[in-house]
Amino acid sequence: MGGGIGKIEMIKMTNILVLVGGGKNPRFPLNQIIIWDDSNNKILRVIRLNSIVLNIKAKMDRIIGVCEKKIFIFNIHTLRILDMYNTFENTNGIVGFSTGDFASVLAFPFESKGKVKVVNSNSTSQLPVIQAHESKIACLSVSQNGSLLATASDKGTLIRVYNVIGGQLLTEVRRGSTSAEIKCIVFDELNRYVGCASGMGTIHLFSIVSAMKNLSENYYSKNEVEEEPKNRKSFFKKFNIFEKINNSYLNSEWAFARFRINEHNSIFTFLDDNKICVLTSDGKYYIASFDPKSEGECNKLKEKYIYNINKNNK
Repeated sequence: MGGGIGKIEMIKMTNILVLVGGGKNPRFPLNQIIIWDDSNNKILRVIRLNSIVLNIKAKMDRIIGVCEKKIFIFNIHTLRILDMYNTFENTNGIVGFSTGDFASVLAFPFESKGKVKVVNSNSTSQLPVIQAHESKIACLSVSQNGSLLATASDKGTLIRVYNVIGGQLLTEVRRGSTSAEIKCIVFDELNRYVGCASGMGTIHLFSIVSAMKNLSENYYSKNEVEEEPKNRKSFFKKFNIFEKINNSYLNSEWAFARFRINEHNSIFTFLDDNKICVLTSDGKYYIASFDPKSEGECNKLKEKYIYNINKNNK
């Protein structure tokens, strides 16, 4: 499949890809969503929109197409529009969508700076619009089971985690003290951790176990969390002079684990057995492990290019 691809999603347990064109030489028109059969190397169906498609999400039953001002939800079998929503200044195609088999929760920037609208396609109940930040939303993510929303603003210093049903803030963790672009936010499958990849070339991993226990004492079974990871605290927290000061920086929780790479454009996901997989824009991927019982740097297990970048090899 030659030409540039902007975004790509794989339908779970199938050979079907959903993709849009991108790059300097787009393979397909930028206003089209392509449903591609990778086993037979051919196009199955095409969805044509009136605007450039900035992002896509896909599951077994539906396709999400994100344009600058609207988000479309299509039935993947009939390609009929199921829903359509207005979005706020969404030039980067920001959207979150639950990937679990039994959840269809969608989140996107809405109405004005810092607001997020959350929609549950499997329920008629209205979910609250969340004022997540004072500045513009730069990145967001929905947990696999659709219960949690994580957001970052264009400042990129804080990650906030909200309960989707009630809209209340569960916890706030700090990536750093200086501004940075948040490339992606990810939950692990059991909602024990949330992590982010920043434009500074670092993956930050945070524990949200305490927040989830506060939401429900019975949230985790014993075998899911043997020992609760501890996020780092500010160095100044130990001085008595600051104990009575209500300062968000001094009271911040920082990542308990970090993984540093040279590339500044990357995405990642959690794997089993306390591992992460990182993919960079240069075509390199990393596998690294972290120890939830001790704070520190992740241990790099693998570093490899997905494809051969040697220019002498055609």
